[in-house]
Amino acid sequence: MPVALLSLLITKPMWIRRFATKKLSLINSASNAKPGLRNFYVPLMTDGPALNLASAVVIPIDSQVIEEQPGDVTDTEAPIVHFGITQRSNRLINYFLFVYFLLGFIFASFYGTWIAAFCGGGLLAIYYSVKIALPKLCLYQYVLSVVLGLFMAQFIYQMHGMIEMHFFAFIGSALLITYQNWRLQLPMLIFVLLHHVVLGHLQDNWHMEVFFSQPHHFDPQTFIIHILLTIVIYVICGLCAFQLRRYHLIELQQTEQMRLLQEAAKLSIVRKKTTEAIQERSTILESIGDAFFAVDKNWVVTYWNKTAEKVLMKTKQEMLSRNLWSVFSGSVDSRSYHKYHAAVRLNKHVHFEDYFEPLDRWYEISAYPSAAGLSVYFKDITDRKKASAALQESEQRYSDVFHFSPLPMWVVDLKSLKFLDVNHATIVQYGYSREEFLTMTLKDIRPPDDLAGMEKALKEAKSETAGIAQLQTIHRTKSGDLLNMDIRFAPFRFNGLKTSIAIATDMTERLVYINAIEQQNERLNSISWMQSHVVRAPLVRIMGLIPLYVDPKLTSKEKRDIRDYLVVSTNELDKVIKDMTNLTSLVVK
Repeated sequence: MPVALLSLLITKPMWIRRFATKKLSLINSASNAKPGLRNFYVPLMTDGPALNLASAVVIPIDSQVIEEQPGDVTDTEAPIVHFGITQRSNRLINYFLFVYFLLGFIFASFYGTWIAAFCGGGLLAIYYSVKIALPKLCLYQYVLSVVLGLFMAQFIYQMHGMIEMHFFAFIGSALLITYQNWRLQLPMLIFVLLHHVVLGHLQDNWHMEVFFSQPHHFDPQTFIIHILLTIVIYVICGLCAFQLRRYHLIELQQTEQMRLLQEAAKLSIVRKKTTEAIQERSTILESIGDAFFAVDKNWVVTYWNKTAEKVLMKTKQEMLSRNLWSVFSGSVDSRSYHKYHAAVRLNKHVHFEDYFEPLDRWYEISAYPSAAGLSVYFKDITDRKKASAALQESEQRYSDVFHFSPLPMWVVDLKSLKFLDVNHATIVQYGYSREEFLTMTLKDIRPPDDLAGMEKALKEAKSETAGIAQLQTIHRTKSGDLLNMDIRFAPFRFNGLKTSIAIATDMTERLVYINAIEQQNERLNSISWMQSHVVRAPLVRIMGLIPLYVDPKLTSKEKRDIRDYLVVSTNELDKVIKDMTNLTSLVVK
């Protein structure tokens, strides 16, 4: 029910209340009969400078209102002014009243009727006093009707009954048409009739100089004709005002109907675009990989997409129009609970991770506050969390293996050869502290005369197709000792950098032991050669001389010579055995 009519029922005079009550009943019945009925607000005539809905009549507009209800606006309804007509008419009347006032002084110059001319100013004072004193009423318009009649009487008197002055009544009647209120003709008509009857009677019967007309006598027939013509003119002017108001109202109704149709078309377009936007938003929210839900200021769920159904195992039917914390009561006072409330309270988006114990899942959550409530995007990151935990565990195992290894290990940058990490065994082996190592490169632990060999060895090692490369090199400790090191290294990613991890084995003692074994082997080879060549020569001679020595056919001199040869061979064999004994003692050592 329109608020404007309720305002009329409370604040306006009785005739306006009856009109508003009638219109309300028409609207209620029409609204029940025609669901598509629209309301058209027509402002009531007011005297103030502004029009507002509080002083408006609601006229029901339907597509058939012009054709089926041509008599909707009747003579019994309240005076209506459409969109500033009253103001425009008032401005026009102001101009004519000023002209009337000046005409009074012009007419006074003919017969010296200056007092009557000044009386015209009094008429203006009466009109404007009523208009200012009662701005909320249209009473000043009825006063204006009488004032225009008085100006006619003033001009007739000033011109001593000149018959043409009677036409000022018709001019005033025509001016009143602009208000589009036929009732305004009545006060002026009544005044003119009384003026003609009274002054005509005084002039004809009492022969008083009232200056009603220049002819000294109006016969009854002429008087009646004048009266009838006056009434006809006022009736015509009133009818014109009525029809002008009626057709103007119909035009306004048609204009408003067209405006409403245009607004309906625009609204239909906007509704269509809004529907398409909502559908597009729904499609996007349903197709994104993240789960999404929205709540209003009271934490009532207004949207819940399919991914949210899968992730939180709650259907859309279970969640829509329900309080979020009544469904997930176990999450009250959780990290998510406090983050959501902080986002709404501070009007600032939040991004965080939270563990949901009932489902044993981890979620990455982003919440965005708005005037409507809170929009929440989240996704299941449980697998990522497990992978991250496994990576951390792997890194911890690497760290344990690296730092607790008994062999020296280090990580170097492949480009700068700078040490990035070293284990405790490296610190012990080389004598540098960890802080010193982190400021050094591989070149700092190599002898200065061996840098070219190091670069060549590294280049050869990098060119190998195997993942793990090996080289043997000489390193120098902080004290200056040289170490024979066997290095094995492989590609390694350290803190996002391409590096190389190396494990070193000290080969110094092993090489000394190998050299000793090789020397012993050389001695054993000498003993073996002596056994196979040096020992055999004297032994063969001894073995050949003994059979000859025991031959009975030999002479004493021959035996003596053989014995001398045996002594020489025996001494030579003894010397060889002594040399072998000495070599054997060196091998044992």
